[in-house]
Amino acid sequence: MEQKEIRFRKQRDLGQVMSDSFDFLRQEYKPILRMIGIYVLPFLVLYAGVQVYLQKNVLVNIDFSDPEAMMASIKPLEGNLFIFLLFGLFIQSLLVGTYFSYLEAYVKFGKGNFQLSDISSRFFSNSLMALGAGLIFTFTSLFGAMLCFLPGIYIANTLSLMFFIVIFEKQGIGNAVGKSWKLVNTQWWNTLALNILGLILWYAVGLVFSIPSIIIGFTGGLNAALTESPVDYPQWYWVLAGITSIISTVALIIPYTFQAFQYFNLEIRENPGEE
Repeated sequence: MEQKEIRFRKQRDLGQVMSDSFDFLRQEYKPILRMIGIYVLPFLVLYAGVQVYLQKNVLVNIDFSDPEAMMASIKPLEGNLFIFLLFGLFIQSLLVGTYFSYLEAYVKFGKGNFQLSDISSRFFSNSLMALGAGLIFTFTSLFGAMLCFLPGIYIANTLSLMFFIVIFEKQGIGNAVGKSWKLVNTQWWNTLALNILGLILWYAVGLVFSIPSIIIGFTGGLNAALTESPVDYPQWYWVLAGITSIISTVALIIPYTFQAFQYFNLEIRENPGEE
């Protein structure tokens, strides 16, 4: 298939944002996956290992014949959950910083005019910016959700472009928050639709690879409940669960790509002379 440079700075409707996002991923998936494999995969493997460890410690303590002992054995793990969530936020920020560094170079230098080594020095600094943006995004969205479900959705959608803005424009998190708020509110419903579609596709990818684990997990749990015995899964089940976690995390580049194209779509509409 003929390779072409995809222009990001362009007005697009909802369908064009999606189609151009898929065209970009189809053309650039090899360097993107190679870059993620070099700079992010080691941390993803560690993250998946911790996730499997926590899941395993929970499941091996499920004894349907003694619910009180089961809850007592699970309770100490609750203290590790917050640390695990922070680690997950770090992993997500690393993925965002690395992937958006590639998009930044693609937009500024053009297809084929840069090497991964030319932008590797930016991964760490961009990931730190993404981490700061992620902390603000998480806490403000949680705050909105505590007020009511709808304010949480509104805040999360309105700030969804701040990750790309903080990396691409490099004018600080405050500017990214304000810019995302301004741009998204010009096409709030379209942006919400893109974010929902992106999350659905991300979830679908994870679900497809999770089917074997779901089947084994369901049958194992059902058998344990019927026999009132502890849950026992084979080792390959845990290996598969770790691989699924890694694939599911990498699949987040789908909604991230939607957000990048939507940023330029809205930016050009605000400043038509820059197209």
